[in-house]
This record gives sequence, C-alpha cells and structure tokens, in this order.
Amino acid sequence: MASGSGGTLDFVSLDFKITHEGCTTALTSDVRDLVIRMVYCHPFRDRGYNWVVVEAKARDQSSLSKYVANMRKHGRVRSILDTKRDVKNSSVRLSLIEGYEGMISSLAYEMSAVQKLETVQNGEETWRVIIPAINRNTFVELINLYGKVVNFRARSLDYHEPAEIASRLTNRERDVLRVAYELGYFEFPKDAHLKDIAQKTNLSISTINEYIRCSQRKILAFFIENFTA
Repeated sequence: MASGSGGTLDFVSLDFKITHEGCTTALTSDVRDLVIRMVYCHPFRDRGYNWVVVEAKARDQSSLSKYVANMRKHGRVRSILDTKRDVKNSSVRLSLIEGYEGMISSLAYEMSAVQKLETVQNGEETWRVIIPAINRNTFVELINLYGKVVNFRARSLDYHEPAEIASRLTNRERDVLRVAYELGYFEFPKDAHLKDIAQKTNLSISTINEYIRCSQRKILAFFIENFTA
C-alpha cells in the first residue's frame, strides 16, 4: 500500500508496438490502407465489457465497408451501437461494445493508466501508455503475454515544478487523488476501490470516479504538452 501524505505520484510513459492476437490488428493486415484510431474507451469491468469509440480511415471507401463488415462479425465485438460515415474525409466512426478480458485498454485500466492508442495499422498497434511508476514492471511483464512487443521505450516523466501540475487540479480533485493514492487505489492489484475512497471522503462512488478521471485527464494533458517528443 502507498503511504506518506506528502509523496508525489510519479509516472512513466511506455511507448511500444504490438501484434495483438484476436484484436483488430488482423483487420488492418487484410485491408492495407486502413488506419484505426481509438477516440474513447470507458471500461465497465464489473459488467465485463468496454464501451469504445474508434475511427477508421482509408483511401478507398470499399476498404471502410469491408472494415465495418468485419467488425460486425469480430469475436471481440459484442455490439455496434452506432456508425457514422464521413465520405468527405473518407472515414467511419464506430461506437461499440467489446469484451473486457484480454484487451490492452483493459490492462491499462487495471494499471490505473491514462493511455492513448495512437494507431492500428499494417497489423500492428502503436501505444503510448502513461501509468504510475509503481506499476511499470507488472505492466511490462503482462503486456509481453498479449503478443509480440517491438520498439519498446520507457521514459520517466519527471517535472521540476510540481506546483504547475497541481494548479491544474481543483482542491477537491487534489484531495480525492491524494486519498486514492494513500489508500492504494493505484497499486496493482488494488489495495482500495472506489467505495473505499467514497467512505473516506463521504462522497458518492460516481463522484469519486469522475474526480479521478478528470484528474488523470489533466495530468495526461500536462505530460503530453511538456514531455512529448
């Protein structure tokens, strides 16, 4: 369990490519001009699925049609909720429900990550995952079980002015993030869950979840702005 009320939560950025068996990488192997980008992902671990929004682009409209057809019968996809085509930009955006188990986005969530999937192209996924440094070794060990990892790079995200990032968070966000860290919410496996933080702070679980997610987005924005090559 994390301890000490005055400590900082250090992060590490992991950049890598992976050929992920059973995922959408196979679709881009068959359709060579297809590029897929994750727009949004919200995990529902207790329900066993992720809600995901993805955008696919291709020079040929027939490639996009083939992609959508393949996604409808993909083993990982439980349901496609919405499909929006943009003929002008030669793209299609899908809102879908996918299984939780075995997905890199789910692993990143388990590691308390703020993650960004750059692209899926030519049979490979390109990831940037920003996670608490305490979870780095566990993530690296597990991700190698998901597929062939190449071009792996790890960078410690050190900053000289902690007050700058702290100023981006509201007082309540900082308080909730500190309690979550001290209780061990960011450990793997977790020493605490949202209900534990809610009991400690006298806030609802949904409110705690929103504060943590907003804090993580702000922290990610800070690191992307200051440490992205």
